[in-house]
Amino acid sequence: MYVCICNAVTEDDVRGCMAEGGCTTAKDVRTACGMKPGCGSCTRRLHALVSEFRTASELVDAMTGGPLPLEVVPDRDQPRLPLPVAGIDERGAASTSAA
Repeated sequence: MYVCICNAVTEDDVRGCMAEGGCTTAKDVRTACGMKPGCGSCTRRLHALVSEFRTASELVDAMTGGPLPLEVVPDRDQPRLPLPVAGIDERGAASTSAA
């Protein structure tokens, strides 16, 4: 959904900017997304998105014991690498080495 019609900025653009760690305020988001003054109808939604992000970030910090960098979720079309499994080597065979 568009946040700013005048500058064609979407919610995904805003969330991506904040997830990369460079934007923590509405002013930062406006600058990073290249939002120029227009009709002003985006102000309320932009501030709501920034507030939601801050609340979620603070909740994660409280649950994990500290701030962690957020990562941008990769596109579904990109291939995923398999996760390592304890006791299984990269060929899928059981590992016989003792730790």
